[in-house]
Amino acid sequence: MINKFKRGLTAEEASLVATGLDRFDSLVDASRTLQVEEDSVRYAEAELTNPYNDEGISSMSWDDINTHDEDYKKLAEAELIREALLDEVSIACEWHDYLSGEVELYIHECITQPHNETTLEVFQIRRMAPDDEYSFCPIPAQTTIKKVSLAKWFYNNLPDKANFFDPTESYKTVDTGYSIANINEKETSNAVTPTTIQQLTFSEKIIQTNTWQDLYKQTEKAIDEFPVWQQQQRKPNNIPMGHIDDWLTNTLKVTKRESETIKKTLIEIFNL
Repeated sequence: MINKFKRGLTAEEASLVATGLDRFDSLVDASRTLQVEEDSVRYAEAELTNPYNDEGISSMSWDDINTHDEDYKKLAEAELIREALLDEVSIACEWHDYLSGEVELYIHECITQPHNETTLEVFQIRRMAPDDEYSFCPIPAQTTIKKVSLAKWFYNNLPDKANFFDPTESYKTVDTGYSIANINEKETSNAVTPTTIQQLTFSEKIIQTNTWQDLYKQTEKAIDEFPVWQQQQRKPNNIPMGHIDDWLTNTLKVTKRESETIKKTLIEIFNL
């Protein structure tokens, strides 16, 4: 059963809520359950349509049979809604990464401004693991979306379903999502003159965080101790990257994510 009280829902959860199938945990769960029931439903239908069944005895009523058939139609609709939402979630993730700059802490790349717009806003992004091929890339299927923005999306596309996500109907008056116009408007409304307040740059804010300070100290320690450890290896000038990972995680006790960043620093400094 989908927890409709959560502040954010995935595309799949939203599709189940929108179609009234939120008693199921997932689309797969709904499909399997309906498939299991299918034989019993068809048997009951045969009983009810049997001309020799004068008393109309059956294991199910026509209401039960019709409900089952309607659920199959709802399941097909839910799958289409999920696919449509996933496209929008991908766009929302692109905007989030572009505006927040969070990913630049991990992949050291400049995120370009997305070309498409969406009314959806991300609540929490689930990302690929740092050691995956596409490190830190968003996983749209597992990313949750703010419910009011879901209501806005449904209001624009399937209006009769919008209130499932925002019964107060605030979605009718608020702007949600990401667009060039919205971003420019927010920047203008939040703008302050330089003489009013001394703003820290984004880089300065990063450097002052505890996370960054801890990573800096760990990197500094690794750089200091690496030459001694390197000379103890059988082939100091051709050390397997896996050995460096083991040294960082087992000897220096850094996390796997931190070791990736520190290892890249060691490679550059010591020309590995």
